Amino acid sequence: MTKTQLVAKIRRYTITNSTTYPDSELLPDVNDVKNELASLIAERNDNLWMIPSLDDLVVSSATAREYPLPEAILNHFFTVEAAFDADNPTIFVPILPYPGGLQRLIREINGITEAKIIGSFDNNQPYYYLTRRGIYILSGTIEVVSNGLKIRYRKYPADLADLSGSTDLSIDPSTTTFGIPKQFHELWARRVSMYRKQMRPKPIPLSTMELNYERDLKNILDAISQTDMAEEIVGFLPSSDSPKNLGQNV
Repeated sequence: MTKTQLVAKIRRYTITNSTTYPDSELLPDVNDVKNELASLIAERNDNLWMIPSLDDLVVSSATAREYPLPEAILNHFFTVEAAFDADNPTIFVPILPYPGGLQRLIREINGITEAKIIGSFDNNQPYYYLTRRGIYILSGTIEVVSNGLKIRYRKYPADLADLSGSTDLSIDPSTTTFGIPKQFHELWARRVSMYRKQMRPKPIPLSTMELNYERDLKNILDAISQTDMAEEIVGFLPSSDSPKNLGQNV
């Protein structure tokens, strides 16, 4: 379905036209529902809308170890890796979340200073903890490496900038933005129609098809769900009190 077709279907469902449901009101509704669907779809399929983000590593200090997360993250990121060796910038090491979070970290190394971090961690098994706007890397000494930090995350499909066009909405608008899978397009139109009817001063009763929206949505979400990703999950326990040994298999 194209943008033009989506708009036509919404206006048919709502029995409106460009005057009674103008683009200035329809466009934000379309994008709001797009985000709603994107969150639901992402919960069912880990592979959709995955994108890597690269950042430069800088010389480490207690205040320079925090790196911002991409602004367009949909709900969470999947992997964090770093290339700590400037002479081998293509060799990335996985960075794991620090077990127990910030409170445990402060308790175990007795404060966060550069000396205590490099004395407690190394670049073979680095960790991170989440800050308000990013991640804080716990590792050995960090040197300058261009594009040395790689974060894989899910990104919201692109907002529609307008409501006309002949390109199918399932097609990715660019190499860094995504479309919405074709099987959700009719549900997209139906959900916008439901929203419009329910938000009126005097709500309009929903059609039988609209009343079945949740059922139909669940069926399509079930169809795209991946129940077996063929991944092996390996658990680790700390072998000593040292943060350096948190990743050793016991």
